[in-house]
Amino acid sequence: MYELNEAYSQHLEAIAEAIQASPNLASYLEEEEDQFYDALKLEFEPQIEAAYQQMIDFSPLEIESFERKLLDERFEGLFLPRILGYAVLRGEITEHYYYARQNNHFGEILKAIAANSNFDQLRSRIGQSVQCGFALSSDIFVTNLVNEVSSKRVRQFLQTQRSSDARTMEGRRRIERRYRRQFKGRNYHYAPFPLTTAELTTLNNALVDFLLFRVGGELNNDALLPTLHQMVTQPDFAGRKEILKPMAIYGAYFNPSEEQLPELKAALNRERKAKPEETSDNILGFILELKQNSGFRFGPEEEQRLGTIVDRNIEDDLTAYFNLTDKIHAEGFASADVHEAIQEEQPRHSGLSNFNENIRQTIFGYFEKLMIGLGTREADYRQWFEITGVQFPAYIKVFGNESFNQQLRGLAKKYTKDLIKVHTNKRGKDYRDIKKTTMRTWQDYGFMTEKQLKEFFKTPRKKKAPEA
Repeated sequence: MYELNEAYSQHLEAIAEAIQASPNLASYLEEEEDQFYDALKLEFEPQIEAAYQQMIDFSPLEIESFERKLLDERFEGLFLPRILGYAVLRGEITEHYYYARQNNHFGEILKAIAANSNFDQLRSRIGQSVQCGFALSSDIFVTNLVNEVSSKRVRQFLQTQRSSDARTMEGRRRIERRYRRQFKGRNYHYAPFPLTTAELTTLNNALVDFLLFRVGGELNNDALLPTLHQMVTQPDFAGRKEILKPMAIYGAYFNPSEEQLPELKAALNRERKAKPEETSDNILGFILELKQNSGFRFGPEEEQRLGTIVDRNIEDDLTAYFNLTDKIHAEGFASADVHEAIQEEQPRHSGLSNFNENIRQTIFGYFEKLMIGLGTREADYRQWFEITGVQFPAYIKVFGNESFNQQLRGLAKKYTKDLIKVHTNKRGKDYRDIKKTTMRTWQDYGFMTEKQLKEFFKTPRKKKAPEA
């Protein structure tokens, strides 16, 4: 856990003092009416929320320290239901829908809520969080946690949150999915950085997910850079494959300083020299995962940035890969020299290797970018036909890969459907040009047979309204 910086600590201290001095709190303590506690929430929870959001956006490593600060009784339980939910969702979940490790932070917050003098006001806001947290936790953890609560009444409430659906994996999956949807679009993500080799193994998946979330949006990650750099260059982690994904994320999405860049290169060189084939294949496999996941951005910019930390003096697959992709990005995927370079390099690797599949996905990314950038006007679709008319058959021949061909087919179908939705007049010049070119080229590419093409362009008949 990282210590909360002084500025945020003082800010929370000021909020705590303001809560204790609030007339709404005084009225609540005097009258013990829910309306005064609700007024207290309206007065202070937006302030805590604003501080929390700033912290998680800009200094996420300190977020658990921030949350622990809120457990102080002077905050009167405000915002605890929200951070309880965040703690539930942060835990790494296995394929069987159990926490991979005991979620102690969730337990700590729940025990603080259970002991809070305002529990009666908080209980109505924590039911789903407790149910989900309990469903994903082991029976031993839940039993021990509930038994530690001193109040019999609170223990009984917690016991009622143990859902019978949690007995099956499918039930746990439904509970977790349903609960997570409520927090869509919120930033609550955090994972600790490993300090020991044991933690590098146990925390690796959660850390990679956290880093990918951070680089997947528009968040400022300057606060992460020193800690990430220290981790990937730590000598104790040498030779551990778990360091490779964080290293690749670092190279692709972060901007190391002039002092950090040589150290990062040296750390990667260390792994490449020790285990050349394994290191290359693991990194190329991870790059492929990123390209195939629509939730992440990994295009030419990220590929070129990652390539800057790859020492080309080492003869391995990473050097060969980034030399080739540098050429693709510099000269363009339509270059005959690029076609030739790919044809020359491909046979040196097995057809379904991470190396060759990555090259195919790099090229497909350019076709996809072309389609996304075009509209449906005549000038646009003529540009599409002009480029794909040359490049589709060229790359079908270069790669000789049916899966890649199907990707091109899907792209062509999508764009053509967009065209015929706009150009609907079957006697019009645009429609006839689109149909004629498509009928001719798609058969040549092997995308569809003549019969399938006729069916593709057939207008579905409207169902007749039933007679009265």
